[in-house]
Amino acid sequence: MKKRILSLALIAVLALLLIPSAHASWTMYVSPAKGTTVNLRSTPQIVKGDKNLITKIAYGSPVTVKYISNGWACIDYGVGSHDEGFMMAKYLTYDYVPPTAANMRVNGKNADTSGSKPASSSTSGSGSADLGTRFSRMNEQFRTFRKVSNSFIVYVRPERATGWVNFRYAPDEKAELIRQVRLNEQLLVIGETSRWYQVQDPSTGIIGYISRSYVSTYQN
Repeated sequence: MKKRILSLALIAVLALLLIPSAHASWTMYVSPAKGTTVNLRSTPQIVKGDKNLITKIAYGSPVTVKYISNGWACIDYGVGSHDEGFMMAKYLTYDYVPPTAANMRVNGKNADTSGSKPASSSTSGSGSADLGTRFSRMNEQFRTFRKVSNSFIVYVRPERATGWVNFRYAPDEKAELIRQVRLNEQLLVIGETSRWYQVQDPSTGIIGYISRSYVSTYQN
């Protein structure tokens, strides 16, 4: 009888160990092979037509992982109507990841930041000659990144009321553009660097970066 009780107790303990703890979570970084984005889904599976797609998380973004099971990572999302989401664990890494050329584009083409050959001087007005410098600056911005413990709303504040501000995939003026945002549009701040906010667009759920110089905590 005692042996049976001990056996049942051992089974119960093992079962508890296999259940993901509500308090156990850790930070990982989004690191797809092509350096672009990773799909965050409402269920741990790929559904035809992406019907379970919540949003796309930008390369280099830190995410809070609750647990990993069967190749899928459960992400503590906590924005909008979704408390959590799922992305393929193979696209996550424990280490900080630097930006890639896929995050920087000139005239619609990926920038060459390898340093193996000089940038063409024939690209008038593109600023291609200093791509390496800009790439290095974006890398520095990623390294100053910190997660905001309490997310807050900011309002877009362009230089002119009729103007707009660029909402980008990475913290650099030449990073790939997500879209242009207008005066008083609301964005949710979830992270920051020394010069940029990592924000989520409430209308689409997409996460990207916007210059801290062009947002305000109050409506204009």
